[in-house]
Amino acid sequence: MSDSEIIELAGLGRPFQLGMLYDCRRDALIPGITLWDSETLKKNINVKPQPNTDFKIITSDSSKDKSSALNVAASLEASFLSGLVSVKGSAEFLSNRKKSKHHSRVTLQYKTITRFEQLTMEHLGVGNIKHCNMFEEGSATHVVTGILYGAQAFFVFDKEISSNENHQEIQGNLHACIKKIPLISIEGEASLKMTEAEQQESTTFNCTFHGDFALSNNPVSFLDAIKVYSELPKLLGENGECAVPMTVWLYPLKKLDSAAATLVREISVSLVRRAHHIIDALDDADLQCQDLMNDDMANLFTEIKAKLRKFKDMCMEYKMVFQKQLCKLLPSIRGGGTEEQELVTLLTSVERSPFQGALISAYMNDKEKEMNVLRSYLDIMKEVPVFSSSNDLIKEVLKSVNDYVVVFAFTSLEEQESHLFDMEKYLKETSENSDRIISYEPSSTKAKQWFCGNVATLTLQSVRLFVEFKEANCGRENVAFCIASIPSKVSVASSIQVYEKGSLLSSQYELPSKPPAPTILNAEHDCIKMEINKPAHGVNSVGSYIILYQPVQSSEWIKLNTESNSPLVTVKDLEPNKEYRFSCQAVCCPGVSLTSDATQLFKTRPCSPPGPPKMKFTESGAVTITWDIPTSIGEQAEVTEYVIEYTQDKKGKPWISTTSTTRECTLKTLTNDISYTIRVSANCGIAGMSLPSVETTIQPSDKPRKTSHESRSQLFLEQSSVIEKGNPTVRVLHLQSRYSKNEGVKHSVFGQKVEAAKNKVILLLGATGSGKTTLINAMINYILGVKWGENYRFKLINEVTNRSQAESQTTEVTSYELYNQPGFQVPYSLTIVDTPGFGDTRGIEHDKQITEQIKNFLCNPLGIQHIDAVCFVIQASLARLSPTQKYIFDSVLSIFGKDIAENIMIMVTFAHGTDIPALEAISAAEVPCQKNKKGLPTHFSFNNSSLYAQNVTIDDSDNESDDEDNYSDTTKQNEMTWASNFKKMKAFFRALKDSESRDLKMTIQVLEERERLARAMEALAPQIKAGLSKCAEIESKKQMLKNENEKMKENENFEQEVEEVKPIRTAVNCFTMNCNRCFFTCHSSCFLPEEDSISTCAVFDKQLKCVVCPGNCHYSNHVKENVMWTYETIKKTQTIKELRDNFNKAKTAFMSTHDMLEKLDKEYKHIYSKLKDLVKLSFSCLRRLDEIALKPRSLSAKEYFELLIKTEEDEKKPGFEERIVKLQKMKEEFENLEKIAEGGHDLH
Repeated sequence: MSDSEIIELAGLGRPFQLGMLYDCRRDALIPGITLWDSETLKKNINVKPQPNTDFKIITSDSSKDKSSALNVAASLEASFLSGLVSVKGSAEFLSNRKKSKHHSRVTLQYKTITRFEQLTMEHLGVGNIKHCNMFEEGSATHVVTGILYGAQAFFVFDKEISSNENHQEIQGNLHACIKKIPLISIEGEASLKMTEAEQQESTTFNCTFHGDFALSNNPVSFLDAIKVYSELPKLLGENGECAVPMTVWLYPLKKLDSAAATLVREISVSLVRRAHHIIDALDDADLQCQDLMNDDMANLFTEIKAKLRKFKDMCMEYKMVFQKQLCKLLPSIRGGGTEEQELVTLLTSVERSPFQGALISAYMNDKEKEMNVLRSYLDIMKEVPVFSSSNDLIKEVLKSVNDYVVVFAFTSLEEQESHLFDMEKYLKETSENSDRIISYEPSSTKAKQWFCGNVATLTLQSVRLFVEFKEANCGRENVAFCIASIPSKVSVASSIQVYEKGSLLSSQYELPSKPPAPTILNAEHDCIKMEINKPAHGVNSVGSYIILYQPVQSSEWIKLNTESNSPLVTVKDLEPNKEYRFSCQAVCCPGVSLTSDATQLFKTRPCSPPGPPKMKFTESGAVTITWDIPTSIGEQAEVTEYVIEYTQDKKGKPWISTTSTTRECTLKTLTNDISYTIRVSANCGIAGMSLPSVETTIQPSDKPRKTSHESRSQLFLEQSSVIEKGNPTVRVLHLQSRYSKNEGVKHSVFGQKVEAAKNKVILLLGATGSGKTTLINAMINYILGVKWGENYRFKLINEVTNRSQAESQTTEVTSYELYNQPGFQVPYSLTIVDTPGFGDTRGIEHDKQITEQIKNFLCNPLGIQHIDAVCFVIQASLARLSPTQKYIFDSVLSIFGKDIAENIMIMVTFAHGTDIPALEAISAAEVPCQKNKKGLPTHFSFNNSSLYAQNVTIDDSDNESDDEDNYSDTTKQNEMTWASNFKKMKAFFRALKDSESRDLKMTIQVLEERERLARAMEALAPQIKAGLSKCAEIESKKQMLKNENEKMKENENFEQEVEEVKPIRTAVNCFTMNCNRCFFTCHSSCFLPEEDSISTCAVFDKQLKCVVCPGNCHYSNHVKENVMWTYETIKKTQTIKELRDNFNKAKTAFMSTHDMLEKLDKEYKHIYSKLKDLVKLSFSCLRRLDEIALKPRSLSAKEYFELLIKTEEDEKKPGFEERIVKLQKMKEEFENLEKIAEGGHDLH
């Protein structure tokens, strides 16, 4: 700019007046000195009104836009930046900067112009200047010759923006609201010009006012701003007397006098812009620092906040240094005392200093990134408390409840940063050497930041490990977790520090990561061997492992702690043939790792290995071996066969295998005097194979030899408990009860089913006192291999009752399933079915209950499926069968089919010699049973008197005493009896092994036919009674009509006694199928399920008609109810006229005597025919029983009951009369049955 040009200058709130002197070199007014007197200045001033008002919306917060709004030229802007110019009023808008980058800002500018004043030639003409000596002073370069008056106001609206809000959207909403202020202030009623949303939005604005107006209160809200905006014109005064200089015009003094000081040069606009960028960069750094210092991360980690504060302070300090340098340099350049190159050098040095914009921006970006990285870490660890101070950390570490405190420590937050160091050093040198430019050489290698690159990756990995470890130990109350900043020279970025009981255990602890799933190596029947795969991190901290396993179809995980960190683990106590899945945890001092992923399901072996092979017999080139069954087997697994493998004891020889379905095998084609290694495995079919047994070495020999096995009954001691101490001690076996739906039936189990081998079933029957229970206990001692000399005996049945010996001690049918196991003397499993004794003092009714219990047991789906022996137990002294015993035989044998005959065996008890009278009695009674070669019933005789006899001789000093001799003889006798008894037991079980199993199909058919017969008999009795009564009634009526004579005609009121059958509904406690049309009970005790249609009842044929009721009615006429139809025959007197009237009324038509007789005769024949059909049905059942039943019917029933009745009459024991009535009733039933069996029934 030439020194001869007039300068237009923004007032910026400074007190300009016409005629004032101004120094453009310093942009400063020179007060108190003028070229004219005050009176001269006031005269001849040219005043020109220029009224004008305008408003403008400013959305930018840049210095450039602010300078443009205030019409600030570059030269003046440079002075403002350097601090040469102080501004007031609306010009303070230049200094107003956002306090945060998280603010959205919109500014409303109000501008009004009132007048223009200027000096005239009266002032500036030649010779009109009165104080010319001022030119020589050189303090001023220009004089104010024109001023434009008016006023400005800036309404600065700020709104804080949250991180989840859109900046542009908020800026737009703010702009829309501010734009309406001028319109609202003119027309009023802000609510009418703004939407509800805009009104709501406006309440969130903050307002800052900068203006040339004197306000009583500055506006702070949107509504305040509207109110002030509308009042601004009034605040200038009526004639604008309150207006301030907006723009001034400066006239060079050089034009008035050549001696005056002059403005040599202006500062280049480009240099001003460079200076402006430097100041803006420092201001932006200050703003950004403030934002970061208010961030949560800076508040949580004070090291970051301290660095930010230091950086901010150094930036502001350097800004002041820079402004001071500008303030000194600008006037000198403008006045010509210094070249502009000096300013270029200054700006260049700043732009190459540690405070250059690029470095400042990079540093701030690094700090923001560091805080964002920290935030991301804390988001991952969001549930972990952060301790900002070391005191808080110490309190947590020393808490008594915390055995362990695991700290995630950030170790690099406090470390020295090279850039801060450079800034501090540069600032110090600049302050000490303010007269010269300090050079700065940045480091060629930038230090690696802890939050960047591989270090950040490792830190993130540590964070995730820390979170996983906390998650795995969240339930442990003695372990605390926290986050803190702990400086460390050893660890970079972060470390895990563990405190134990208040003491630092490790400052670089490696937490174990989630280990991989275990690797299954081998499965046995009760254990699985596996290898634990080490975790990827923290292996050195692992002290042991926790194995977790879960059975299939179970939600519970079972824990197993290992004793060391060895990777090889065996999980024991598993169930055979069961699937498990496994996982593991790594254990360290403060806790455990996350649980590994679960393995796939792995199944244990179906059973344990069989017992080691033992030689039973050897001969030339062959060896017979035996082995024990597996001691443990899983559910739904059975041994179907055994695999025997053998090889010569020479290395490299292959294994030869063969199979056997029994636990005995003969290996042939062997070489004598060569050792063979033998092992056995159990094959469980689809369930798989067991592991091989322990290997046994056996050597065949050409000399036959047999190996005797020692007693193994002691194996069962653990499966029994003592009930009676002595010599011997009596022990009862531990049995497991099995659920049974049927009353009177009980199931017990001894051992566990292992093999799918044969199971022999014995049914024992006998009269009360025949010795069944003792016989069964003797059997169990033989089966378990008890020797005479052993000091214990076993009991399978130990019934403790209060009953006398005249009553059966067994109260219900009980099956004892004895699963084959090591130590058994029989090669099969055994089911012994014990039944209550027949013929005790409770009488025939109780015997019928026993028979019914046996039937229920045989038909029970959970009961036996076949039978191998039906054993009748009788006393040896029985010379003949009494009626009771004969009845028992008939009753029980009538249950079975004919195919059972060859499986019936006689068990003789109390046998003291070879003469057994009971066999003659059995033969005489023609009891169907198996016969031996002599034609006698197959029988086995036993003397069980020595079963529990004392077997140890007591020492005494008097060895010659007679008592001791007698005692010794008794013991020897008992021993001989024991040996004989067990020899016969061996014969019986050998015969049982050879007996052919019989399924119960034919027996069940017999029971079904008997059920049909019973139903027919149930129906027969009431129908016969009702039919015969009805027939009698019809005969009576027919007789009345036939005997009608003249006397009767004359006297129709002649009375005659007749019989009528009256049906009665009787309530019962079971369901019956009733025909309420015939008034007849067709099926008593009907067990048809409720959900089934009554048409499915057995009494209906394919046409759904009843085969029982007299009318053969459709099922729809039947009802299932708790009522039974019974009948009562009553006698009543009736006249012939009443008979005729009732008959005609029933037939709904008049009938003659002849017609009535024909009708009655037809009805009689129909009833008679129905009764014959029912008898034929019963007869067909009996004929079918003759074909399939072992005993089709109880023979000699009439004699049996007559004998019982005579016995009761003779003895006359209390209650005999009631018992006789019952016996007579039962006798009638059996007589009817015998008549039907003979082919008919006398209905008359």
